[in-house]
Amino acid sequence: MFRSSNRSDDVSLIGFASVDPVSWVDASRLRDGFATGSYRREWTWLAEIDDRPVARAVWWGPSGAVHPLALHCVIVDPTVPNPELWAAALIRSAHRAYLAAGAVLEPDVVIHAGPGWRDDPVATAAVSWRMQAALDAGLALASETETADGRTRLVLSSVPGVAAVHPVPVPSGPATS
Repeated sequence: MFRSSNRSDDVSLIGFASVDPVSWVDASRLRDGFATGSYRREWTWLAEIDDRPVARAVWWGPSGAVHPLALHCVIVDPTVPNPELWAAALIRSAHRAYLAAGAVLEPDVVIHAGPGWRDDPVATAAVSWRMQAALDAGLALASETETADGRTRLVLSSVPGVAAVHPVPVPSGPATS
């Protein structure tokens, strides 16, 4: 089952962590985002198997936004095979809901990888399954840029070549390689 979260899911949402060397939304950042409105429970989705959360996706938007602008983090339990399939299903489910609620465009998927990630097989795998999920959900690579600190910012969009014009902050989780 794929669904948006609610307050009763908070323990599960905060319990997600990642060892992948890409940026991700940790518990502290998620709590802060809920407090400021840049992350919201209805923008945070779960995939479940037998009522057990196995994947979490967190969309971001500026405080006060009606709809999210970007997927900031997707984590899949490492014991679950084919993380790209779970992540793609989460993205598709959330995007359908956002469009049904009046969003004009599907939010972008933004992946931040640490310096030298292409030379690290673990980092390459972490980026690859996330990119594959976004591609399988119907998005296309819109841009790839290097930030001042050497990180790579990949943006996948429903409008190829056009990424969100709003700056998307980097999640707080590790992105080192």
